[in-house]
Amino acid sequence: MPDQPIPAIDALTHAIVALNAKHSLAAVLAEIVDASLQLTGAQYSAINRLDANDRSIEFQYAGMDDSVWERIGRAPDGVGVLHVIPRDDILVVEELSEHPAFLGLPEGHPPLGAFLGTRLRVRDKTFGYLYLANKSGGFNEADGRVVRALAAAASVAIDNAQMYHQTVERQAWLEASNAIVTALLSDPEDESVFTMILNSATGIAGATHAALALPGVADKWVMEFTSGPQADHLLGLELPDDGHAMMTVRSGVGLVASIPPGTYVLKAIRDFGPAMYAPLRAGDRTVGLLMLWRETGEREFGERDLATAQRFATNAAVALGLAEIAHMKRVSKLNDESQRLADDLHDFVSQELFATSIQLESISQDASPEVARRLGATLEHVRRAQFEVRGVMSTLAVGRSAEPLSTRLIREIVLAGETLGFSPVVEAPWDDVADAVAADQSLADDAVAVTRELLSNVARHARASAAWVSVACTDSRLSITVRDNGIGPAGATKRHSGTSNLANRALRRNGSFTLTEASPGTEAPGSIAEWNVAIEVS
Repeated sequence: MPDQPIPAIDALTHAIVALNAKHSLAAVLAEIVDASLQLTGAQYSAINRLDANDRSIEFQYAGMDDSVWERIGRAPDGVGVLHVIPRDDILVVEELSEHPAFLGLPEGHPPLGAFLGTRLRVRDKTFGYLYLANKSGGFNEADGRVVRALAAAASVAIDNAQMYHQTVERQAWLEASNAIVTALLSDPEDESVFTMILNSATGIAGATHAALALPGVADKWVMEFTSGPQADHLLGLELPDDGHAMMTVRSGVGLVASIPPGTYVLKAIRDFGPAMYAPLRAGDRTVGLLMLWRETGEREFGERDLATAQRFATNAAVALGLAEIAHMKRVSKLNDESQRLADDLHDFVSQELFATSIQLESISQDASPEVARRLGATLEHVRRAQFEVRGVMSTLAVGRSAEPLSTRLIREIVLAGETLGFSPVVEAPWDDVADAVAADQSLADDAVAVTRELLSNVARHARASAAWVSVACTDSRLSITVRDNGIGPAGATKRHSGTSNLANRALRRNGSFTLTEASPGTEAPGSIAEWNVAIEVS
């Protein structure tokens, strides 16, 4: 007669079938701990998932009151009796406290008597350990056979659940990539796509904190978009030139680590846990760096995580490349339009003015003195118009290659008009502006970026019908102010990274950024956004 009763065999068979019917890893683990209690009659059961250093990264239990677990506050690491569980068998102890390797229990932990432990292996690697405790009369050989069979079935079920999760995760990454490409194709200038990239990656990867670092001025890389509880502290931080993040940028090869890697780590991320850096590659260059972190003690990112995230990052880079090409086409179109205007001014306006001046001179010779005087005054106006047209032609035909700040800012304002649906009114002392950035070209780059961001905010959030751009240079300071007649600043501040990025650009230049209502208390108060920074004196 077999030692194992038929009803127990049926229960084991039912448990194995139930395990393989689960797709979620959490559901599989819950089924294992519940089945082990029912099949052995133990009071407590738990699965402890450990990392390569025998630190607990996940703990699922049954039979213990939640209040007890809250008092204990932490899962056991692989030390003491847990450390001596055999690699390919079970460990049975009649009284846990009498085992030579026993190191005691945490304060508040209920006493444990009889103990049975076994290793859970998946694809010949340790996934974790199954613990059973407090069976009246102790564990016997039949319990051992049941637990061995359950552990073997659990290995298959865990493997299937992990593969299912990876499939679902890959599908989620693919859908996020498609959404990003679609958004950029519909509006190549929409910078909110950066936020979409970050939010998608954070959610799918199960990260707590994330940052998207982009190249800035002077070859510096800056965390331009951030998320998580410490997002404000991360935003605007420059990546250390000799750090692992910049090594990833230069090599184009992503990395995973149990903690933020490197001998020098930014203070803001020193307490973070597992890290994953995935470069956004477009051809042979890195156009961005996706940085993801989990909490200390959480599961580490694996090579599969990195491979999946890297495919997402590559797709995002391609999408950003499309946006960059679209922007270049628009700029090229604007330059082509400038050339066309210059040619039209020469072919039509300038020649017509010249012909008109010849006719006026000829008529004035045969006119009375009074009429000749009036014709002479008119001729002077025509010649002045000729002079102005030649100046405009020169600016359109030659000034395009010089690219002074005034040209760059006007281009941004013209381009913004397509999105706004109207042309902003511009006021600026262009000669003073040129002098202000003469000693610091990076200030010109910042001014262009700030103007673009301010006008983008108006287009996306303000619901305005008019906007005014003012550039001023006074007392060694440069200020850019954008005012609109829309719904006020509430809409713009919803975009955390946009307004914070403007503030950080200002702080790096000993300046400030403010966003206030233009007409408080009215139905459409409008907004006044002012970016004010110090000018480097040569």
